[in-house]
Amino acid sequence: APTQRQRFKMAAGAANVTRGTVFAATLAAERTVLDVPPEVPGGTSMGQVSIAAEKVALGATKIQMCFSGGNDVPETVAVPLCKEFHTQIIAFLAFAVSSLGSNGATFDEGVVRATKLVSQSCANFVVVATATTTPSPNLKPSLAEVWSSCAAFKKLPKDGRAAVSKALMRSAAVVKDVVDELATIGDGADGADGENQSPTDDKPARHEDDLFFDDDDFEAEELQVAKACAQFAGAGFELLRALVAPIVRGTSTETQSLERALLECKKFQRAVEEVGAGSYPPQDLAEIAENALDALQRAQAMGTAIGEAGDLDAATTATTAFEVAHETLRLILREEER
Repeated sequence: APTQRQRFKMAAGAANVTRGTVFAATLAAERTVLDVPPEVPGGTSMGQVSIAAEKVALGATKIQMCFSGGNDVPETVAVPLCKEFHTQIIAFLAFAVSSLGSNGATFDEGVVRATKLVSQSCANFVVVATATTTPSPNLKPSLAEVWSSCAAFKKLPKDGRAAVSKALMRSAAVVKDVVDELATIGDGADGADGENQSPTDDKPARHEDDLFFDDDDFEAEELQVAKACAQFAGAGFELLRALVAPIVRGTSTETQSLERALLECKKFQRAVEEVGAGSYPPQDLAEIAENALDALQRAQAMGTAIGEAGDLDAATTATTAFEVAHETLRLILREEER
């Protein structure tokens, strides 16, 4: 039969299992506040939110130290410790909510996503800490998740301008991938000494279901179109770099205009990706032309928005250069259609 001490420890462990489950459910209910846009912007800085997140991480560390030997922690210790941790999470959540509403949708989406991750990792951590009578091998990894989610706030954009700039650069990275992929088309036409290579030289065997292409898969006309698409995608990347520059410099700062630019940028990215995909055989020239025109229109809309945000000259210069690239591709496509 278990001793009285063992019975007390078993009772404490069972109580803490329930306490952990209730704690997690409470956090799940409380973080729904993030799903409702704030009626009045609070103006809290990301620095203040980061400090509150650090306190959550320290509170989690206390929980880990207390429950490192298992969940048989006496009520007199577990209750005040969990209450303190809960208070730290509530304060952090309040600061995070107070930072929303004045920096644009992109900024808010990043903060909400990161805040939910902190709340979810804390809930999981407490459940793990209180779940077993023996030391849990998942306790330290779950604590590490809390620390990681809290530390992420130091890397979040500090305002709406920085948030849009970062999102634009992500789209630019995708377009750059398209550029790099298309740049390989035509590389196999000539040897290192400039002389034509045999089509079978150093060619690995290919399975009939392979989705990879090399230069032998292109007709001469198709290869010309593919190279033109590559140049068009390259111009698209340069356009995005040019439009991001005034945001980084701070000459384009009006949040609503920047948000419109980002919305158009996402559509521009998809259009350029479609142009890249269409450059491979079998080519549909009309479809390539349609996607290229869509990219041009998105580029012009981006330029307008960036100009309205504060730097009309930079936006006009960038858009004009891309218009020239589109005209070049359009003429090549029209020539090939004849």
